[in-house]
Amino acid sequence: MAVPSYAAAQNAAVLSASDQDLLNRVRQAGLWEMPAGAMAMTRADSDDVKQVGRALMVDHGRLDVAVRDLAAKYRVTLPDQPNKDQQSWLNEMVNARNGAEFQQIFANRLRAAHGTIFGIIGQVRAGTKNDDIRAFAATANQVVLRHISLLESTGMVDYGKLPDPQTSTATTSATQSLNIGGGALIALVVLFVVFGFGTIMVLRMARSPRKKRIPARVALAEPQPEP
Repeated sequence: MAVPSYAAAQNAAVLSASDQDLLNRVRQAGLWEMPAGAMAMTRADSDDVKQVGRALMVDHGRLDVAVRDLAAKYRVTLPDQPNKDQQSWLNEMVNARNGAEFQQIFANRLRAAHGTIFGIIGQVRAGTKNDDIRAFAATANQVVLRHISLLESTGMVDYGKLPDPQTSTATTSATQSLNIGGGALIALVVLFVVFGFGTIMVLRMARSPRKKRIPARVALAEPQPEP
């Protein structure tokens, strides 16, 4: 039986700052999305929205169990109440004048929140060194994507009000490391086009059959009179 290396054991026992941040964010999300889902089941006019609320409440309940287990294992202190913004969103739902208004608030607030955490989960999944966090992030990613699809299926999401996606820092860093400016990039494109055109012409010349050349002095010679 293979014995795990010391480095591997250390990696499994320690969470990075981004690992811990993910646990906190998922826990924080559940603290307001479970009550929101419960409200949807009783306040929404649409049966579809009620079903979406039920799905969010159940899924986040399961994620909450998983995140609390991981937090206990790695001794991470988790939040125990919604933050200021989340509480204000819940208050909007509570104060909705009717089921129709509630549905609009529910679909749009939750869709925006899921879109934000979706990108964060992907970054942690791609870079974490911890096996437990990697598996948890993969599960959370599937759940959040499912919720995004469910919320959009209600037809109540106003996409124009969603926050703009953040530019990937990894892509920006890669571009900066290459140090390619706009002018240099254009020059490279032009050079590529010229080189490609020249290559095509050479290949065409090489493949075309050669015509037999007639010596100039023979071609230009005048016919001689018969003796």
